[in-house]
Amino acid sequence: MGISGINQYGNVYDNAYAAGGKRSTEKGISGADRAERIRETSEGASDKNENYLKRLQEKVPYVELETGWGLSMKRDKQSAIMINPKLLEKMQNDPEAEKRYTQTLKDIERAEKTAAAYYNATGGVVERTSHWYVDENGEYCHFAYTRRDDKLNKKLREEAKKNAEELIEKTREKARKKKVELKERLAEQAEEVKKAEAKEEKKQETFADTQEPVMEAIRKAEGQGAGDFEKPGSQEAGSLVDLKL
Repeated sequence: MGISGINQYGNVYDNAYAAGGKRSTEKGISGADRAERIRETSEGASDKNENYLKRLQEKVPYVELETGWGLSMKRDKQSAIMINPKLLEKMQNDPEAEKRYTQTLKDIERAEKTAAAYYNATGGVVERTSHWYVDENGEYCHFAYTRRDDKLNKKLREEAKKNAEELIEKTREKARKKKVELKERLAEQAEEVKKAEAKEEKKQETFADTQEPVMEAIRKAEGQGAGDFEKPGSQEAGSLVDLKL
């Protein structure tokens, strides 16, 4: 991550120049010369802090180091730490302070990594801004904005939807297949019934053909024997009696 520019001494120069303009000379130095010296001193301190900030940045590469006088509320950086210029000067002039507050920066960096890992593990985020401010006494405050996107559940819902669509398609395909099979089976049964009816009809015709000569013979036989026998009661009464006697 880069390091933003350091412009915190601009107001010091403007105020000094305005104050110097009211007094044309002070101990032999004009107001303009005094303002110029303050400007040069401010620029020198700014360059010194900027170079020192670059060295600090190498120790905490995950966060972006800046220098300023307050907490930033902008949503322009993912992870940034604003350090008070006076604290930077203190760290450069006091090894114990440098060690102590460098560790503070590392602790903040570790917290940022932990937070990022947590959000990623729970589905990730669409947008995340995290700003820290460390004042001249080493005390810090924090501002964060996070807009989460429930990617994990979203992915699960998409998979569930896809599985449901696949299941519906399989069910429809199975139903279509069964419908075709049923249609084919009904057609086969209809064909079998048709064949059975045709077979039965042929059988009836064959039976009729075989029975016709027999029936004809019976009819002829019945016709020929009709005149050879007298009907009961045609003989006169007493004839049978006489015959027996």
